[in-house]
Amino acid sequence: MTRRSEHTGESFDTRLAAYCLVENEGKILLTLWDMRHRDPKFTPRWSLPGGGIDLGEPIIEGAKREVYEETGYAVGELELLDVTTGVIPGAKRYSGEGYPMQTVAVVYKAKLTGGELRHEVNGSTSQAAWFTREEIQKLNCIERVESILRLTATGK
Repeated sequence: MTRRSEHTGESFDTRLAAYCLVENEGKILLTLWDMRHRDPKFTPRWSLPGGGIDLGEPIIEGAKREVYEETGYAVGELELLDVTTGVIPGAKRYSGEGYPMQTVAVVYKAKLTGGELRHEVNGSTSQAAWFTREEIQKLNCIERVESILRLTATGK
């Protein structure tokens, strides 16, 4: 959604997204964010499963939908962990619109309730896999993964 800042007069877009930390038997579910189909120079990075919330969609339902779309798993019992905001400069966006984007990311802890591991087809992720916290330390992950692991490791 494009709007104009009351403070700067600059046009910008807003993106609301939801992600889930899913742990099972000592492992954490991650997805490989891979936009090479849009930008061959893109470096894939591991992320928590999740993504953009559709217009009018309840955030919790969007989080569940995104986990299922990206991994094949159903989740439930969502518990709020974190809410973060950020700005993506227009030059770094894939849409070509050129507007900066204000992002709001809601992160939940979720329980695995069913499903079977599969990879997303024709989406923003190319793989889904389970990793221990130690294995995750060696992966190329987005900052959100690292911050949520710190948050849940210390309980703060």
